[in-house]
Amino acid sequence: MSSSPLDLVREFHLAVGLAVRSTPAEVSPELAAHRGELLAEEAAEVAEVSVTGPLDRLAHELADVVYVAYGTALVHGIDLDAVIAEIHRSNMTKRGPDGRIDRRADGKVLKGDHYEAPDVAGVLRRQGWVPGGE
Repeated sequence: MSSSPLDLVREFHLAVGLAVRSTPAEVSPELAAHRGELLAEEAAEVAEVSVTGPLDRLAHELADVVYVAYGTALVHGIDLDAVIAEIHRSNMTKRGPDGRIDRRADGKVLKGDHYEAPDVAGVLRRQGWVPGGE
């Protein structure tokens, strides 16, 4: 059995009759709102537990966020692994060729002069998405 989050969540969606699309597409406003509410609920739980703990609950809530995010991607027909790879490619350009990294006072890594924005639309087009089309 695969341990890929995408494969695991797909297995769950198929087992319980939740939507799984193979091509990126918009969904009904009601379904989109529902998925947004699920994500917000999970993110709020992470925010709470990250301060109050304990660590095992934080790990659980973080996993729930990932699980719901992958589920939302499946509902929309998005190969989230490919999107994450593109975000990673982009994030790696925040580091300059000399290895220099710009940071905000709180440690957040900033976009430097060599930063290349992610082409998420291009990733989705390669998955079969037609912008504005249904």
